[in-house]
Amino acid sequence: IPDDEEPPVGMVFWSFRIMVGIGFAMLGIGLWSLWGRVRGHLYDMPWLHRAAVLMGPSGFAAVLAGWITTEVGRQPYVIYGLLRTADAASPLDAPAVAASLLAFILVYFTVFGIGVWYILKLMGKSPQAGELGAKRGDVGPIRTAGITPGPTQNPGSPDTLPSAKPTEKERV
Repeated sequence: IPDDEEPPVGMVFWSFRIMVGIGFAMLGIGLWSLWGRVRGHLYDMPWLHRAAVLMGPSGFAAVLAGWITTEVGRQPYVIYGLLRTADAASPLDAPAVAASLLAFILVYFTVFGIGVWYILKLMGKSPQAGELGAKRGDVGPIRTAGITPGPTQNPGSPDTLPSAKPTEKERV
């Protein structure tokens, strides 16, 4: 590759490793929580809960690192060997670009703000040990044809489906 066509290797190198490292950290948190679930201590693991909260924004960071990897790594080309970035610039005037940028910023900040508010609302409630599944007679969501509901979280509880014993009225 000619020197004038080499992308900034250091930025691509580190952004890729950050992306992969965050992915493995997410996998580790998932395996840690699976281990806690199998042992029956998922709700009693404060370090797991703290780590999960700290990993909250890691998805955003991983996406940004991946985006940096792809966009910086392909420079100076938009399409390798065919279209250079300098030749792909838009012929729009600055006010038109500024208006569309402002619209994107407003929409994304609104959606992002609502998403952050909702995530914080969900994180404000602590998980309850022994959460029960659906009870007999409860009307659940309408399922798509062909999808069978999975087992409940507490299959041994007599109050949950499908292990609950049918009533006399249901047997007839």
